[in-house]
Amino acid sequence: MKKGFILVEIIIFIVVFIILMCGIFFAIKNIMDRAKIVSAKTQISQLALLLEQVKNDTGTYPAFLSDLTLNSPPKLQEKGWDGPYTKKIPLDPWGNPYFYYIPPTTVFSSPKLPRVHGKPDNYTASFYAIEGKGRIRVENYGVTSCSIYINGIEVVKEREFRNNPRPQIIEKEINLGEGNNVLTWARSTPGDFLYFSIIVDNMPTGEYFKLGSYGKDGKDGGKGYNKDIVWVSNKYPNFQE
Repeated sequence: MKKGFILVEIIIFIVVFIILMCGIFFAIKNIMDRAKIVSAKTQISQLALLLEQVKNDTGTYPAFLSDLTLNSPPKLQEKGWDGPYTKKIPLDPWGNPYFYYIPPTTVFSSPKLPRVHGKPDNYTASFYAIEGKGRIRVENYGVTSCSIYINGIEVVKEREFRNNPRPQIIEKEINLGEGNNVLTWARSTPGDFLYFSIIVDNMPTGEYFKLGSYGKDGKDGGKGYNKDIVWVSNKYPNFQE
């Protein structure tokens, strides 16, 4: 009887010990996760200060976060550049790169382009861009015959234009060259018109930036410790909940 009682006590002790150890483990884990969030916010704040310094020196935020490490100035930031602003861009406390976003820049925007009676019109314009990806956005009000070329490559074909709806929106990814890009378009539908613009994602900007970490899971969104930690330069407070 006594031996059985002792065995029960031992089992109870083991269960209580396991429960206590689990509680301690999760408490320590919770403290470590909280500490990583504090560390991430500290690093983000430091990087944000460096980005503001770049804007103070050059008038714009850089196109890429990694530009902070450059000795020579990146394109369009030659005047006033005083880099490198840091030796290395750290990873976040979970081992993932920090994300960095600046708003797209419209590098070309057309006036209203009507088609008058007579032979088809051909127009040429030029705009400056950094080599890489961009987008063309067309707002079409009834033009059914038009082609748009960039540096001799047809980027919007005649068959893509429609009478309806109005406006018909056409958006496409395009490749842009370094420096001056030549844009040509031809229209042949009398009485209708269109607008279009060229938008580039990686041009330095003076508007704002978003900088942050995707949190513990390294994915966009999430809750708790998986929640994104986001600094927005033109908002107050800068860390957005």
